[in-house]
Amino acid sequence: MVTTRVLLSCIILCFASFNAHAEKLKIAVSANFATSIKALVNEFKKTHPFTEQISVASTGVLYQQIRHGAPFDIFLAADLRRPQLLEEQGLIHEKYRKTYAIGQLALWSATSDEAIKLDDLKTYKGRIAAAGPHIAPYGLAAKETLMSLNLWTKYHQQLIVGNNINQTYQQILSGAVKYGFISYSQLLNSKVGQGVLIDTSLHHTLEQQMVVLKHAENINLAAQFFEFLLSNTAQKIITETGYLPAITIPESQKPESNNDKASPPETAIASS
Repeated sequence: MVTTRVLLSCIILCFASFNAHAEKLKIAVSANFATSIKALVNEFKKTHPFTEQISVASTGVLYQQIRHGAPFDIFLAADLRRPQLLEEQGLIHEKYRKTYAIGQLALWSATSDEAIKLDDLKTYKGRIAAAGPHIAPYGLAAKETLMSLNLWTKYHQQLIVGNNINQTYQQILSGAVKYGFISYSQLLNSKVGQGVLIDTSLHHTLEQQMVVLKHAENINLAAQFFEFLLSNTAQKIITETGYLPAITIPESQKPESNNDKASPPETAIASS
């Protein structure tokens, strides 16, 4: 009996010790990538046991939090501007700023039973939704799309602005507006309505970059996850969840020159 108790105590202590020393990765991720990051974390865990703490918000909000000392290990932005600024401010590890995905924008209606197209916005009389252009790269892409279509003047004063693209998704899903701009990844995951993939020539390239932060508590694990996101395995998951792979656009290439890589314009998507 004593031996059994001792053995049981040892097992409990070993388990507690493992949990106490289990590596934790603190991930800051832009709202558009919230679904993808879960799949990527689960895949990475197969070879790197750890616990994760995922913080989801707009890229602009997360950037400000990092500047004010938020204890993240790795930051997955929805643009390249904020990662560049963090590098200029000396807040990231050298050589740990890379493009991990190219985002795609979509127009979605949760209430439409028929296929929609961008031209519908030219005759539509109601309000539309988009994330805030000043804090969310997908919101800025939505603004640029409307400007390219000469519709920004028509809609900018009646735009329902979300703090991030997830909030915008909920505004459209609730029926508060008929149309709104979301990520293609969100459109693929939607179960209702109709959507259309937007030609990337209508807005700046949504080059999404990641950085390992200099004040990271678990730099080694963050660096390993960083490298994993550039692997073939991770890039396959990223493309399956609605993004173009990171290799689509070289870091030295200007966004405007990537138009020939875009998906076919106005690809209609019916949610199942």
